[in-house]
Amino acid sequence: MKKFYAFAMALVAAAAVNAETTTYSLVGHSLIGWDVNKAQEFTETSTAGTYELTVEDLYGECKISVNHAWAPIYSAVNSGDSILPGDTYTLNYSAVDASLPNIKIGKPGFGYKNALLRLVVTADNAATLTFVSGEEYDRTALPDTYQIVGGFTNNWSAADAIQFEDVEGVLTATVPNLNGGFKIIKNRAWAEQWATNWETNAGLEMNVPYTLGAKVDKDPANLMLANPFATYDNAVLTLAPQENGDMVLTLVSGTFKVMEANWYIPGSKLGWDCKEAQQFTPVEGKTNTYELLAAEFNGEFKVVYGNWAIEFGATKDGETANPWKINEEYSCQVKGGNIPAATETTYTDCTITLVVDYENVVVKVLIESEMTASEHTTLTLSEPATKVIENGQLVIIKNGVRYNALGTTL
Repeated sequence: MKKFYAFAMALVAAAAVNAETTTYSLVGHSLIGWDVNKAQEFTETSTAGTYELTVEDLYGECKISVNHAWAPIYSAVNSGDSILPGDTYTLNYSAVDASLPNIKIGKPGFGYKNALLRLVVTADNAATLTFVSGEEYDRTALPDTYQIVGGFTNNWSAADAIQFEDVEGVLTATVPNLNGGFKIIKNRAWAEQWATNWETNAGLEMNVPYTLGAKVDKDPANLMLANPFATYDNAVLTLAPQENGDMVLTLVSGTFKVMEANWYIPGSKLGWDCKEAQQFTPVEGKTNTYELLAAEFNGEFKVVYGNWAIEFGATKDGETANPWKINEEYSCQVKGGNIPAATETTYTDCTITLVVDYENVVVKVLIESEMTASEHTTLTLSEPATKVIENGQLVIIKNGVRYNALGTTL
């Protein structure tokens, strides 16, 4: 029995050690892209707190991710900071802010084969990154290549982006399943990219040449099909660079079908993931109607089809985003921003209903609640309640206390 107890304790101790293991990985450089789950991990050396990583082809920009997450994060101190071969750079650390500036790698326009990086992390989260070595080459001397990248290419990985190849003098790419949002990039890097046309904000249609919007002072919005719920199997696209600098994309062929995916409502209350807590459930007997029950709801949100494949957000009144209001239907805008709340109120016992017209791309959401959670009321979902109509108004009676529909005592 003692031996078994000692063995069990040893397993617990080992699990505790493993749980405390911290991994550091390089995210963002052009070979890998910005998927933290696929970022290359540093390997700890014989010196505690010192880690090394060799990258086959290193160029672009990067950050250092902790435990394959966006926070904590190590990044540049100032926008535009770069690290050259032989340099040691003192990294900026944040436990919460993933928007810190990227670290530029090497000289502009150059790449580094078999680049060796050394990361040194101290107990107080201070860290330095050393660019130990690498075989430098001039990327500007390489012929330009173009790729199409999106959720269908391994979650926006530049390394897995599908390349346009010269087919009888025409740049051509075949995408097994074209859907959601996508962009065109150059040389598997994000410095130059093309997507939604800045002026028309239109989607891509079959056999209609599309003049793409280019990156200028900000990135263009992801390009979608004219019907964002559509998908094309074995989609063939051509890309034609123009003498004036425009890029024209044409969807030449493909097998059409409606994309199958789940609906989610990520936001400040339920979290910004697309997981079970944010997922709608189809309503039995009602076509294209979905429902989610939330014990509490407030703040801003979006409505998302698939894992952020298609985003529906706020409509606008001029430059101002229209807010959602309790018990009022809200028509969402494709590619809109976050939908803000009209008030800071937290509503309880919410039924969130989503109705979708796939053919006409109409998405409406209704958040219903009969009460609010606030310091002025002691309403709880577990207490028995009586609902009555008095003078045309709903009155809720709990434990002898009378409340209106918003949970305020009468």
